[in-house]
Amino acid sequence: MAEGHEGVTLSAIRDWQLGPDAVVLDVGCGNGWAVRHMVEQGAGRGLGVDIAPQMVRLAQEKTRGDDRFDFQAGLADALPWPASSVSHLLSVESIYYYPDVRGALSEWARVTRAGGRLAVVIDLYEESPATHNWIDALDVEVHLLSAPGLSAMAEDAGWSQVHTEQVLDPRPLSPQADFEISKYWPSYEQYLQYRQAGALVLHGVR
Repeated sequence: MAEGHEGVTLSAIRDWQLGPDAVVLDVGCGNGWAVRHMVEQGAGRGLGVDIAPQMVRLAQEKTRGDDRFDFQAGLADALPWPASSVSHLLSVESIYYYPDVRGALSEWARVTRAGGRLAVVIDLYEESPATHNWIDALDVEVHLLSAPGLSAMAEDAGWSQVHTEQVLDPRPLSPQADFEISKYWPSYEQYLQYRQAGALVLHGVR
């Protein structure tokens, strides 16, 4: 996940100004790679939450002894940090799994200070039809979100200056000779369509 989404994620947060006063939060942080990157770029503190305790333990191990970091296991719509404590909130490839997307966006608004920034990155969305077969391929329920629908939910949750963009993965395309058919990728043509659509990124300001 980290390798596959690094380029798009860095594009999504390309204009974030991260100084010593910045407190960054990654919801669905996995092993914490994005949080570590943002702290390396100048953020004063890095937070991460993930529903998988084993991933949180891995993130904690990678930052053990460094009090700039706080990784916790938990839910996206019930964060363990106080109101207005975060300056930048990132979420990569997780929001469509949440039972309550609106509730998560509202909770993210609660923990973000005035003027704070939001970036949500997803590959599975309505305007990228090449990803729609993932809904059946995945073993869990997911939402098929659209750019207008996600934007409307963010605005209702208290985010302003909401807009979306489709960001292309900067990595080279896999050649057809190396392509392997799977339940996620039944054809090389579908893979090409996915890469041409790119990821959906939702931006907002608190």
